[in-house]
Amino acid sequence: MNTLKNSLLLWLLVALGACSGPAGQQVRTEERKTQKGSLYTIFYPQKLAVQVVTQRPEREDARYCLSVAVAYTDLETNRPLDLLVCQGHLRQANATVGFLTGVLTIAGDSLAIGQIAGGQSPPSEVLAQVSRRHGTLLLQELLVFEGKNLRQAGGSVFQRRALVEFANHRFAVVESAADDLEMRQFADDLLELGAKNALYLDMGDWDEGWYRAGSHVVTLGYRRTHTARQSNWLVFARSINAPQ
Repeated sequence: MNTLKNSLLLWLLVALGACSGPAGQQVRTEERKTQKGSLYTIFYPQKLAVQVVTQRPEREDARYCLSVAVAYTDLETNRPLDLLVCQGHLRQANATVGFLTGVLTIAGDSLAIGQIAGGQSPPSEVLAQVSRRHGTLLLQELLVFEGKNLRQAGGSVFQRRALVEFANHRFAVVESAADDLEMRQFADDLLELGAKNALYLDMGDWDEGWYRAGSHVVTLGYRRTHTARQSNWLVFARSINAPQ
């Protein structure tokens, strides 16, 4: 009888542990290493709504599970650069930054990374369609598109972060451990990790982000010197009704 009771107790403890373990996390993390030894963390949102917001998400708000800067910020106005449509509101009719060739579109449950020619703006009818669907459309640097590295060698070195589309239309945020990566090497590493498409996320001094791990909030980014000037965030939340 004691053996049976002990077995039942052990089974109950294992079952409870399974419910409270990583499988129950709404942001699952995975550590990956490339063949050259570069370390990355992949953040997989688990059935969370995604949106871009222009009001800082509160860490204390349990709805928010992952928050990272997304579009660049204008240094003169402290407003997002080329966030054309935000939650259905048309903010800009035309792009202003010529080197942003990546298009992030969020409309309902649809999330897509596309490409546009440098210096061009999405057609007005596309912006209108996204607005009607209460969606979001922004431009950012494109790293990988349709399995190809689009970056040239050279340039600045930083810690890097991207929104990545893997096979089967699965999206995740990928962040490097190293803070000395050029864009081309970052894109090469993302391809090795399985990226189909990848859009850069604002970093450098604007790199603060965070995610919820159980009852704890884990801060991301190394520099975090311009956190107060961040103007927009890509958030993954339990509710789609996040404030703009």
